Amino acid sequence: MIRRAATLQTNRLSGRAVTSLVLVTAASMVAQGFGRFTYPVLLDAINDDVLQSYTRAGLLGTISLVAYLVGTAAVSVASTTVEPISLVKFGLVASASGLALLAVAPGFITLAVALFIAGLGGAGVWVPAPGIAATAVGPERSGLAIGLVGSGIGLGIVVAGPLTNLVRRWVDDEGAWRPVYVIEALVAVVVLLGVFGLVRLPRVDVTADRVQLSVLRSVPGWRWLVAAFAIFGVSYSLYFYFLVAQLREAGWSASASTYIFATVGVASASGGIAFGRLSDRYGRPGMMLVGFVLLASSPLLTLSAQPALVIVAAVSFGLCVAGTPTSIAGIVADHLEGRAFGAAFGLLTLVFGVAQVLGPPFAGVMAESTGSFAIPFLLASAVALGGVGCSVALWRTAGQATMTHQPVEP
Repeated sequence: MIRRAATLQTNRLSGRAVTSLVLVTAASMVAQGFGRFTYPVLLDAINDDVLQSYTRAGLLGTISLVAYLVGTAAVSVASTTVEPISLVKFGLVASASGLALLAVAPGFITLAVALFIAGLGGAGVWVPAPGIAATAVGPERSGLAIGLVGSGIGLGIVVAGPLTNLVRRWVDDEGAWRPVYVIEALVAVVVLLGVFGLVRLPRVDVTADRVQLSVLRSVPGWRWLVAAFAIFGVSYSLYFYFLVAQLREAGWSASASTYIFATVGVASASGGIAFGRLSDRYGRPGMMLVGFVLLASSPLLTLSAQPALVIVAAVSFGLCVAGTPTSIAGIVADHLEGRAFGAAFGLLTLVFGVAQVLGPPFAGVMAESTGSFAIPFLLASAVALGGVGCSVALWRTAGQATMTHQPVEP
């Protein structure tokens, strides 16, 4: 299952490869950008309309994370025997179902169930998607392809912000969140049909031996990868889910806060591609380090509430939220492919999921008791510095020459 040396790729990708990349990127947009990351931008409206409590809002965020965690565990195990594209199709079905249920949810319980289903869908798509992208283009451009798929998350965030503001022109603030989810559910159905009808990938040999989750240990520096992804999960969850809420608490308007959220999406859409291409050229650990530096600075800049600094924070966070996982996935894809990639990256994503579970409820409780998200934001910055250390250690342990796009012989 270790990646074999590949023949040099031509400069021009086949039409089938381009179609697969576009649709898998769109699947990432639906499953992550819509299914998981629209909730933070709609949190205030949902809270005012249904929840009336940041503690309950934080609990809903945790339910989504737990679902993502459960889904990641299930997909990691399934990756040992199931074709990656089949897992993506499952994820899209779950995402579309969760979005549709969110649109009609009358209260907390239904919202929780819907976010749980959407969280499962997010895992179903994201765990196999980077490996599919890397396989479609070959090792020469695997980082770029993984970054492109990751940019789908940012694209979903970009769409969610302006879409919400557009809906607010026709519906009051409290009720605007339902039409947003309706539109996103319809887009999910279109993408689902496209993946079922147009994505054609080489079939996995069903007679091949079952992959073991321990295949991750064949990746040099795997312990630092585990630690880095755990740190990323903690820091990210303490900050991202309440970015808009903190700006509102600081006196920003709903429209201005939403556009800041959209700025995160724009930066994320470009960040995955930029980090992927730069990591192809200069090495994955170095780009990981850059990502964690950006992550550490973003919460501090946001707490200033100064427009220029908040914009810098949004751009910095958007770049790292796509770029850091892209760099980590690129390291795995340099050494593993197919089911082996799915199993290894699924295990890393599981660590990420476990790490981020406690972030939203902690931030929600702090907001209820202090009237601000300052404590969780400061903690997010401090934790991110640990990721800088992991990146340096990974660079030194594995060697940059090993961690760039050099496939390992079987």
